[in-house]
Amino acid sequence: MSDLVELKKLKNLIAVAEAGNISVAAKRLYLSQPSLSIQIKDLEDVMQVPLLVRDHKGVRATPAAEILITGGRELLRMRDEMIGMARALHRVTFVPMRLGFSSFVDHALYEMVCSIHTSLFPSCEIKPKSGDPVDLLLMLERGEIDAALVTLPASGAGLKAYPFTQSRLVVCMKSNDPLAKLKEITPADFGSKLTIFRDPRQHPQAHDRLIEMLDVVGITGDVASTNKTPHDLQWMVESGTGYALIREGSELQPGLVTRPVAGVTWTVDSALIVAKSTSQRTMPHLVREMRKRLRLQSSLPQSKKPVRSVRPRIGDRILPLFG
Repeated sequence: MSDLVELKKLKNLIAVAEAGNISVAAKRLYLSQPSLSIQIKDLEDVMQVPLLVRDHKGVRATPAAEILITGGRELLRMRDEMIGMARALHRVTFVPMRLGFSSFVDHALYEMVCSIHTSLFPSCEIKPKSGDPVDLLLMLERGEIDAALVTLPASGAGLKAYPFTQSRLVVCMKSNDPLAKLKEITPADFGSKLTIFRDPRQHPQAHDRLIEMLDVVGITGDVASTNKTPHDLQWMVESGTGYALIREGSELQPGLVTRPVAGVTWTVDSALIVAKSTSQRTMPHLVREMRKRLRLQSSLPQSKKPVRSVRPRIGDRILPLFG
C-alpha cells in the first residue's frame, strides 16, 4: 500500500489541510479543483480511510490525515535534504577523512561513525589514528586530523564538541573478591582498594574531575598504578593490585567482574570533536546523520529499585565524570 502513496499526493494533501479549502489549495498548486479533488479521492481509496471532513467553512483533516501529513512533511524534508546533498557533492573529489580516536572511547561508537560515514560517502577513505586526548586535540588545532573521538571534557581553540554516548562507570574487581558477592558496593566498601587509574597525563582534566568526584563521597584516590589502555587497566586488576573504574558493558578479561556503586551514578561521555574551520566537506553531513540516529540518548541502564545513598545529600545524583 505504501508504494501507491506518492509524495506528490501527500504534498497536495498537506496543501489542502493548510489552506482549509480545496479551491484555495488548487490555486496555490496551479491545479484545477476537480483534478485536486480526484487526487485526494484516490489517496482516500488507497488508504481506505476518509482524509477530509467537509463543512460550511471548507475542509479539515481527519485524525488519519494528520498522521499522513506529519509523516509526509518529514518525507518531503528528507527528500529535499537528499537532493540538496547530491547536488552539493556532485563531482566533488573527496580527500580522506582523518579520524582520531582514544583507546578509552567506546569502540562501538567508533565503528558507528565509520559505518555511517562509509554509507554516506563510499568513495571517501577513512584514515584512523589513535592517540591520547591531549595529543588528538592538539592535532585537531593544527589541522592534522579532521575529527577525534575522545571522552569529555575536551577543550581547545576553535573546536566543537558533539556528545553522542554516555555510559555508567562501575567498579572492576577480581571475581573471587569478597565484595564480588554483593550486587552493589558503597564507597565505604572500597577502603583503600581503588588504586588503579588511567594515566593522568593522557587526560588531565578527566583525571582531576574523577578525583573531585571521589572526594565528594569520601574516597581518597591513592594512585598506585597508572595505565595507558583499558587492557592494561584490567590486567592490573587481575594481578591483584586493586580496584579500577571502567565503563559498564566493557568486555572483561577472564576472572574479572564489575559492580555498580551505590548512591551515585558516575558517567563517562564520548564525543566527536571537530575543528570549526575544517575543510572536510563530509563532516557536516556525518554530524547531522549521527545526531539523527542517536538523538543524544543516554545509554545509562534504568535501575528497577532506587539506589540507597551513602550520604543523604548525594542521593542518586548523576555526576558526569568527563562531561
